[in-house]
Amino acid sequence: MKRVHLIARACALVSLFTILSPAGFRPPNTNLPPGRAHAQESSGIVHFPNRERSWDRIPAIMITAQENDPRIRLVHDAVEFWNKTFAELGAAFRLGPVAETSETLPAQFLATMSDAVLSRKPLPDPPETLRAMKGDLIVALSDGDFISFSTGFTKGGRVIVGIRSDRIPPLALPNVARNVIAHELGHAIGLGHNNDPTKLMCGRPAPCRPDKFRSNVEKYFPLTEVEKAYLLMIYPPTWTPSR
Repeated sequence: MKRVHLIARACALVSLFTILSPAGFRPPNTNLPPGRAHAQESSGIVHFPNRERSWDRIPAIMITAQENDPRIRLVHDAVEFWNKTFAELGAAFRLGPVAETSETLPAQFLATMSDAVLSRKPLPDPPETLRAMKGDLIVALSDGDFISFSTGFTKGGRVIVGIRSDRIPPLALPNVARNVIAHELGHAIGLGHNNDPTKLMCGRPAPCRPDKFRSNVEKYFPLTEVEKAYLLMIYPPTWTPSR
């Protein structure tokens, strides 16, 4: 019954979300022009219009990081968290196999990419190192100081997630890096932001910032009911990869 309720709720909410769909991603059906509306739960949580995407294939993941970076384990944990979430929702989609490379991306490139994503400027050309990397979803664990981000970077639908340094706050704070990585993967699978600081996907234009994830207990912040319904809408039990 819970799954039926989520599907019904998703159908009622579909026109409240907008998704850009470069090749490699599958958009839900929506006739709403970009930026027109917010979806709001009865609890008062606001879900902001998003520019995120849904996958039309099982994305292979490549982690690029220095050897022994402690965040590598957190990426594996976050992939497990999202795949468990999809299983509990009854969605057919899963994040794919995870590989690792010690070939890292320049911190300056990631900082420029972050600035472009936040300001909605044209993205910089990806370096050859990035273009040559295997994987559909690249998770770059950096020592750079920038705002973590997620964005598509090729016409073929590949996505890069950039994660800032964990040597300085806020990612140096307990439990923060774990949730920032899961948050950015949430964008990579199709979710936008909400305004509730107790939820995983809280973010701009709300004043939520990563330090809100601080906790002495390792845990993932939860999704909202709207987000669960939305995921089940874009990845229903009948979802199948197109390639």
